[in-house]
Amino acid sequence: MKQTVLKVSVGEAAELVKKSLQDKGFTLFADIDHQANAVSVGLEMPASRALIFGNPLAGTKLMQKDILMSLDLPLRLAIVEKDAQALMIHQTTDDYIGSYQVENHQVLEKIEELFSVLASELS
Repeated sequence: MKQTVLKVSVGEAAELVKKSLQDKGFTLFADIDHQANAVSVGLEMPASRALIFGNPLAGTKLMQKDILMSLDLPLRLAIVEKDAQALMIHQTTDDYIGSYQVENHQVLEKIEELFSVLASELS
């Protein structure tokens, strides 16, 4: 997994990532606010959002190569507050290659580029 320190808050980062993904043509499947969910049951936790998003064309190509990849698709990233910093956390292509038979797949390069662009937009 890769962590990037962000210059904006968790909430701001989540909104910026959602807008960026939309502008890039991705589908946002879910925006999970873990902090709000904790509050709803009387618990506390630092700000934490999980975004689940993807591109069905690209994701399908990966799953055609290894259907078990469906465990990690659509893509996810977490934006969390930890040690007074906002972080963006996501899996890397090495993580996917280590878990699935998708080595040298062209879609992985695009995923790596996407996460790199998102990180650069926020850091």
